[in-house]
Amino acid sequence: MRLLDSYLELGITGMARAAVAGWFDGHYGAALLAGYFMDREHDLPEHVKEGIERTCESFRKQKPEWFVPLDQDEQADPSLLQHVIDGLQQNVKQLRTSGHGLALGVLALKALRERPDMITPTVVNGLVKILQATTADRIDRYWGIENYHGMTIDDVRDEVAPYHTTAEMAERAFDELHLVIPPRDINGVRYHLASEVVHNITHAHALTDLERFGYEDIVKPGIVNHRLQIYLNRHVPPFVLEEEVKEPAFEEIFSPLYWDRLYSDPHALKLPYAALDLLKRFPPEKRALAERNLCKLLTITD
Repeated sequence: MRLLDSYLELGITGMARAAVAGWFDGHYGAALLAGYFMDREHDLPEHVKEGIERTCESFRKQKPEWFVPLDQDEQADPSLLQHVIDGLQQNVKQLRTSGHGLALGVLALKALRERPDMITPTVVNGLVKILQATTADRIDRYWGIENYHGMTIDDVRDEVAPYHTTAEMAERAFDELHLVIPPRDINGVRYHLASEVVHNITHAHALTDLERFGYEDIVKPGIVNHRLQIYLNRHVPPFVLEEEVKEPAFEEIFSPLYWDRLYSDPHALKLPYAALDLLKRFPPEKRALAERNLCKLLTITD
């Protein structure tokens, strides 16, 4: 068994334990899950597999206490999974934290559907804590928006044309990659910029998986939130346009130029995992450009 095969259990464990540190730290276990499912669902070249393992092992060394095996004597109870689903439903009541509740929570849901023996009180309590935390966010997350918490889809008007299916949502998410600007601080406030565009992709992928799992009652309001997210992400100060990433360093997600590096950002695995799945739905004539633009984000990943 190679390291990749262990990342399903380790990813669930890491997410559950990281909840004590805050919702963002759930990314590290989620990155292991992304690596596991990427290997399961795609025919990966060996250098990509090695790259996933290199970065995942680095995450494990950073926080070894998060990946200590769980109590093997704790009784599993598959009915507890409903608490995770309830947490996802809470997250689609309004857009918060760029859809992180879904991006993280759906990965965990997907993993637990494969490992019902890990649906224990410890795991579920940790995941629920993360999902609850992702429903809170600072009101000035987006440049030029004083308080996005009070915004609804009615504020979008025709600036982002409506879409109603996950296939349309995937294309819209990739369309936004025409403009990629690295994150930066402005007047003492951190604006994520390109990172927000990353979350267009991971949020869309989470909703696509939920559709596969049959949770249409979560998907429909989630697509509305995604449309609002695109609108908010377009708020970029004009003076940062000169920093635009116009050319990627490579044009394919499997490029060795990407996978031969070691990354500190968990999105280094979560983004290509989400993108590869969504790109499968693109017609061949659209995929090459979409993948090339996605690589602009990968080019500036740390």
